[in-house]
Amino acid sequence: MTVVSPAAERTPSLATSMQYPKSRWAVLATTCFTVISFQVSAMSYGPLLGEIARNLGVSLAQAVNLMSIFMLFAALSFFAAGPLCDKYGAPAVIVISTLFSSVPTAATFWLGHAYASAVVIRALQGCSVGFVMAGMAPLVLQWFPPHQRGLALGIPGACMPLGAIIGVLASPVLYRSTGSWQHTVALLSGFGWFALAYCVIVFTLAKSHTPHADAAPGKQSVSAAFSAAMRSPFTWVGVLSTFAVNWIVQSAFSLSPSYFAEPKPVGLGLGPLAAGQLMGVVQIGAIIGPIVGGLLLDKVLRGKARAVLSLGFALALTYGALQFSAIYNTRILFLLFLALSGAGIGMLFPMVQSRINELYDHQIVGRMNGVWLGLGAFGGSAGLFANSIALNHTGSYILPINIISAAAVLGLILCALRLQAAKSA
Repeated sequence: MTVVSPAAERTPSLATSMQYPKSRWAVLATTCFTVISFQVSAMSYGPLLGEIARNLGVSLAQAVNLMSIFMLFAALSFFAAGPLCDKYGAPAVIVISTLFSSVPTAATFWLGHAYASAVVIRALQGCSVGFVMAGMAPLVLQWFPPHQRGLALGIPGACMPLGAIIGVLASPVLYRSTGSWQHTVALLSGFGWFALAYCVIVFTLAKSHTPHADAAPGKQSVSAAFSAAMRSPFTWVGVLSTFAVNWIVQSAFSLSPSYFAEPKPVGLGLGPLAAGQLMGVVQIGAIIGPIVGGLLLDKVLRGKARAVLSLGFALALTYGALQFSAIYNTRILFLLFLALSGAGIGMLFPMVQSRINELYDHQIVGRMNGVWLGLGAFGGSAGLFANSIALNHTGSYILPINIISAAAVLGLILCALRLQAAKSA
């Protein structure tokens, strides 16, 4: 069994509409609603951290750790979700994801009054990430012809920043109405419950229309394919590139608001209101970027995900321009570079998953999503840690911005290395 999929899989599909039914777009929406639900549960805590700390009687640093706990279990969940996806199918792990984003979030109303129980809730919520992300690429691989798979991965990719925006904006509004952070979070579980109901209904109705898949090989051949994949240089270059992706994404979205808001010379001194508006520009770019990247992959580059991933890293590199006065003192240029860097950052995850679809035997795509995205997810924590040290050491955001740019350069180099490896294979 091959590690790299046949070239025929990367050419435009000649499949009939019967093989890929129109209901595939309704099936794709399961990933969109699930992604939004986990992002809402993830990001709704951010604006409430001060209140959470006061209510639970812990320090602000301990409250901030609730965000880190979510990220840790998001990374760990990939290792369980990948094999389960390959064994039971993408619909099963996506439904499990909705359970992780709905049940613990709703239970916050009753169980969120002690720090220990809040930690457990955040750990369970974090598991929602790995299960939907592990199932997304195999679902697209089964339901969509090759010439639509880039867009099909780009659309749920665009839902990630959309869900983050909803979580960040909705939680303060609801908190003003309820006066309780536990009640606020529990109300936001509605996104998870909706996703759960939609997934169960759609997967049940679509089951009889599922496109034909090749018969699954025996356990030994699947094991052999996975073993070969783990020995392949493609895999470890891919893991390192995904590490760089997470470093860029987590660092840019976490540091940018304070960089814009903090007084000079630490930041740009624009204040929190302007910082929020500028982050809105970045988020809009991150919503548009995955869709544009998917269309480029399908319509122009004919499934060559490495090229679009390289473009994403190149656009993410423009984030480094935000440190220069010629850029941030010229409004049009400033907004342009915010949007460009946001678009590049938004492209990265969908193109990583497209690359996984492109490289591996279909029977192990779920597991390889778990390996790439699970190990790569630790890049987010490493990036935040490194940037925190850089900020404390220099008293300025310039070095952290340059570290983010260096991660983008690393990504570009790794994309080139993958091309050389493919040519020599």
